[in-house]
Amino acid sequence: MIPLDVLHTAQTEGMSFAAFLERAHDRKEANDPADPYAPGRPLNYSRMTRHQASYAPTEAMTAAMQTITTPQTWVVITEDWCGDSAQTLPVIDAIAALNPLVELRILDRDTYPQAMDLYLTNGSRSVPMVIAFATGGTPEQRWVWGPRPEAAKLAVAAWKTHFAVNTEWYPLLHAWYVQHGHQEVEADFIHHITSA
Repeated sequence: MIPLDVLHTAQTEGMSFAAFLERAHDRKEANDPADPYAPGRPLNYSRMTRHQASYAPTEAMTAAMQTITTPQTWVVITEDWCGDSAQTLPVIDAIAALNPLVELRILDRDTYPQAMDLYLTNGSRSVPMVIAFATGGTPEQRWVWGPRPEAAKLAVAAWKTHFAVNTEWYPLLHAWYVQHGHQEVEADFIHHITSA
């Protein structure tokens, strides 16, 4: 698979954030004992709906989005059990919605492993990954973001030197998202959009 195949797959088989959120709700309500992610689904769904309700784009973010003058498709490779995704995807969807030329489409990581394997993080299938494609004229990949804000990557790297297992620093990361998530996602996206 090549990046343009990822774009085509997302355009034909990907889902909107509204559909992704509705499915996450249905999976949460099902509470399927065979679902290994069932225990974490209520919290992740709550995170997504909280960010959806609380995030308001800044003037700087809105202005950056208005610099996009030709169509783009933002492909998000993720899963609804992912904590980082629950904290950032609603913000990313709201940012995309600021410009009607931008379409956001979501692909499940585990359903489309060939797509995911083009965007590994240090050899890991970490999500979410956002790949921005220009789709007016000849399609091309413009930029890639993920799996978390740059400032969060630095914080996680520091925590990993102090804690033996991920579960010990996960609470710190999610507390970080509450305090800094919206502005740091915006900062990253403004950089990518205006630098592309």
